[in-house]
Amino acid sequence: MKKIILSVAVATMALSTAAAALEDIKVNGQAKLWYETSNTANGDLFDDKKSSGEVVFKLGVTGKQGNVGFGASVYQTSTMGLENNLVSSSRTYTNSASPSGANNNEMFVGEMYITIPTVANTTLKIGKQELQTPFAFTEKWNAVPNTFNAAVVINKSIENLTLVGAYVGQGNANNPYDGADAGTAPDASWKVDGEVSRSFYEGAYAAVAHYKAGDMAANAYYYDLKRVATAYWVDAGMKVAGVDANVYYGAMDPKAANSEDTNAIALSLGTKVSDISLFAAISKTNDVDSTKTYYRLANTATNFKKTKLPTAGVYTDGVYVADEDTLAWKLKASTKLAGVGMALQYINNDQGTANSAKDTQEIDLILSKKLGDVNMKAILLDRSFDQALEDEKLGGQHVRIIASVDF
Repeated sequence: MKKIILSVAVATMALSTAAAALEDIKVNGQAKLWYETSNTANGDLFDDKKSSGEVVFKLGVTGKQGNVGFGASVYQTSTMGLENNLVSSSRTYTNSASPSGANNNEMFVGEMYITIPTVANTTLKIGKQELQTPFAFTEKWNAVPNTFNAAVVINKSIENLTLVGAYVGQGNANNPYDGADAGTAPDASWKVDGEVSRSFYEGAYAAVAHYKAGDMAANAYYYDLKRVATAYWVDAGMKVAGVDANVYYGAMDPKAANSEDTNAIALSLGTKVSDISLFAAISKTNDVDSTKTYYRLANTATNFKKTKLPTAGVYTDGVYVADEDTLAWKLKASTKLAGVGMALQYINNDQGTANSAKDTQEIDLILSKKLGDVNMKAILLDRSFDQALEDEKLGGQHVRIIASVDF
């Protein structure tokens, strides 16, 4: 008995010493309900066969020991057993054809990283983490975000300039390069289940420069995705007479045989009139030979699902506005009325004759309101296609509801 008491005392002292050595310990979390229903393909709104959902619990912690910082987050996903009752699938997939409850009831690590100061004004962040670059980024529209195994070096030695170098080894979302050579047929599903893939087989390398001084900002990115493509992105913005003006240029040159590069130019303008924020954007991608391999100017980590082009909508996203031979434009107005955030946006996507099935219009009404400690968000969406067969298959209305509590 004395040995047991001594062991407990030693263990307690060890834990106390470790806790005392850690600093700035912060715990954060979120409980979220994600639900969407649609009446596409002759379905009915709120029918379980046309609905998907997920209940997600997240717990995170950050802190440091001396100069070394760390962060970690854990996710638990579940449909709460509502398959074939209120929903037909979980939202770890975006593919509506995925099996009922696929990837449901999983617990996985979202992030697990450390930050280490190195030479003057330079920090290394290594481990599983979220990233935000135009062609490899974390998407947060879904029930859970995708993350990456990466090493990122950040230098702030020069005033107004931040230099970043990154190596990205893996991600936890399916994409066309999951262990295969570039140019192979993509996996139709997009999931986040905590398991890393070989989505950046042989690695992706990026060099980034961020400049900001006063009302002017500019960003430049260069990528070498070893088995995929070489890519570039530049954007710059300035506020003039109360108008936020931004220009964008992106290009992606595939490494697959018989390939052709894709590029885009875009412009966005934003201003505020009284209590109403107004936004307009236009983008144009070049025409390419449809017999050759090309890649959209979108997120290489998620099968080019989302894009940083300013013309993207909720469903009219990278699959559409970042595609080849596309002219897209977007208008948006937002305000707050009676404590309710309201945004109304219209997106028009017009493609060349080779992809005329993607000619589409989307109208989104986005509402947000805080009810006590619960953050409520609703998206009411109407989508139509110029081509009758495509409109019958994908056209219609969607309702997305997200309720979350942050702590």
